[in-house]
This record gives sequence, structure tokens and C-alpha cells, in this order.
Amino acid sequence: MALGILRSNRGFTLLESLIVLTVVSAVLLFGIITVNPAMEWMQKRMFVSQLKADLYHAHSHAINRKERVSVSFSKGDNRYSATGESSGVLFIRDVPHPVKITGGSLSQLRFHITPDGTINHFGVVNFVLDDHPIDLTFHIGRGRFVVKE
Repeated sequence: MALGILRSNRGFTLLESLIVLTVVSAVLLFGIITVNPAMEWMQKRMFVSQLKADLYHAHSHAINRKERVSVSFSKGDNRYSATGESSGVLFIRDVPHPVKITGGSLSQLRFHITPDGTINHFGVVNFVLDDHPIDLTFHIGRGRFVVKE
């Protein structure tokens, strides 16, 4: 007799339906709240990865082709580029929208990578992503750089 009550074909009660809708709504709300910080973190990671890859490419191009490569950052256009002395433009990248070039201590936001892999200037290029600073530091010597987030 108790088994017959449990296997009723009458459907769900209003209370059961409301409980399920409340749980589903809470899960969806939590998902929406966590998407925005995750997107900002992903944009930052993607920008830093692309910047590092481009600088490594410019460095290896200078060494392999035995030519001077000029790398410049444009604060007004919010982009950076690299140009080989004889091979021309290697890349021109627009910095993604939430990231902005804010300046830095690097002379005129430009440096040259020599054919032996050294750079002619050292300093910092500053970026900002939604009030979070990103510093790109070029060290004197072999053209090494560090991205500090």
C-alpha cells in the first residue's frame, strides 16, 4: 500500500517544482556572477602570452637573420610592432580593448634588438588592465625581459 503512494501518476507537487526551480536558479546565478572575473583573467593571460610570444619571435628573428629588429610601443594607437632592418614588418599588434599602454621608463617606448641578441635600451613599459598594472621590464644585456602582473 505504501508502494502505491510512492508510485503515484499524479506528477510533481507545487512544492517540489518550486524547490527544483530555486536550486536551478541559484546555480545559474552563481555561474553568471563568476563569468566576469574569469573573462578578465583570461583576457589578461591571453594578452601576456601573445606579448611574450611576439617578443621571443622578434628576438629569434634578429639572431637567426643577423639583422637589427626595432620594437616599438605606441601609447596613442595602443599597439606595438616589430620591424626588421631588411625584412620589413614582422608584426603589428593592436593591444586588446581592456588593456592600455600607459607609458614607462623605456626611452621613447622603443628599443632595438641587435643581430647578436642584445638590446640597446633597458627599462619598463607599463600596461593597465581594469586598474591592474602589468609591467614589462627589459634587462640590460642579453635582451631578457620579465612580465610582472
